[in-house]
Amino acid sequence: MARRYYSSTAVETTLTSSVSNSATTLPVASTSGFPGTTPFTLILDEGTVNEEVVTVTGVASLNLTVTRGEDGTSAVSHSNGGTVKHGVSARDFDEANAHVNTTSGNPHSVTAADVGAVANSLVDAKGDLIAASADNTPARLAVGTNGQILVAASGETTGLAWQGQSEVIGVACSDETTDLATGTGVVTFRMPFAMTLTAVRASVTTAPTGSTVIVDINEAGTSVLSTKLSIDASEKTSTTAATAAVISDSALADDAEITIDIDQVGSTVAGAGLKVWLIGTRA
Repeated sequence: MARRYYSSTAVETTLTSSVSNSATTLPVASTSGFPGTTPFTLILDEGTVNEEVVTVTGVASLNLTVTRGEDGTSAVSHSNGGTVKHGVSARDFDEANAHVNTTSGNPHSVTAADVGAVANSLVDAKGDLIAASADNTPARLAVGTNGQILVAASGETTGLAWQGQSEVIGVACSDETTDLATGTGVVTFRMPFAMTLTAVRASVTTAPTGSTVIVDINEAGTSVLSTKLSIDASEKTSTTAATAAVISDSALADDAEITIDIDQVGSTVAGAGLKVWLIGTRA
């Protein structure tokens, strides 16, 4: 099918002389608002027994070259002063419907002949997503598991990845003013969900002096750290510690008992207001 052109500002006009049923040129009073490119549709004597659809294939001033009797209408004679109107006809809607149903009547079936289309075969399972691996290059991202969320991941083929929901658990291991004291199990709680531990940190309200504060985190009585958390003297956070904590057991089970030990406090000022943070994703 050939592309036709349309205008929303075309002004209805009239014939300036009569035309026979075989004439291929229409003289009109005006072409105001008509499409600037051919072909386009005109309707002659719309709403009368002489209604005829024509296709304009050329414009020379106020003389229009046309193909007569289009879209099921018949070429008939039209009188001087007959109405000429730009519009649409049944073919505009029929062609659109035919295009939708070109592939075995299924608007969702795509073949290699559909240039630029994404083939159904690209996806394999319920929940699969279509993402881009490069410019104009669609790719399949397999569905994640229940509860996972979609995140940007520049290192992945599609730039996306499924992962467990990010979680942070913070616990207070002392009040804000009382000097810290060493001890095991200064805080005990149970995990509210399974978690993959990716980072740990600690902070104090009052910085220790003289010595470093050292903290251990245990799951079911066994440390999850091969290098324990530390807050250096005169510092308030483990993020600035000279020796960073190292996680040796990242898989924290749902409902596992977690205990916090204070292995060392400042020797001049013990420190106060200790908090410990577990950072990770739901497993």
